[in-house]
Amino acid sequence: MYIPFEQMPDHARVWIYQANRPLTPAESQLISQTLEKGTQGWEAHGAPLQASFEIRYHQVIAVAVNESVNQASGCSIDASTRWFKELAANLNIDFFNRDLAIVRGESLELIPIGQIKSQVQAGNISPTDIILRPLTDQVDTYRSKWLCPANESYISRHF
Repeated sequence: MYIPFEQMPDHARVWIYQANRPLTPAESQLISQTLEKGTQGWEAHGAPLQASFEIRYHQVIAVAVNESVNQASGCSIDASTRWFKELAANLNIDFFNRDLAIVRGESLELIPIGQIKSQVQAGNISPTDIILRPLTDQVDTYRSKWLCPANESYISRHF
């Protein structure tokens, strides 16, 4: 059953999908419709999942499940992955992009992982740049630590 994202408890489980490019307004609307329908009927072994999603920076989608209601199972997680694979095929978007995402105003700049060191050395990534932490697994971490200065992240060794 779908609930608004802001109603998700802090302990809810979250999955982050980062697109390889910004979404157009029409794509965002289609994704929202698809995910609202998907989360509305999302189940784990026949038990409804209390779930939600939100789109950030026109490029990142967070999907959350309140596992205190019912726990997500391998099959239900696979179902959510299928939503993104189908959307990716229809929209020609890679939702499994793992490039470094730097917040630049209201959008993101993606830096390929293999270029992080050289981009730091060239001064294109500063210690105070805000980046997205890709490995976020709970809503409270997503809300409080998903955005962090580069020098407090996994790339800090490059400064």
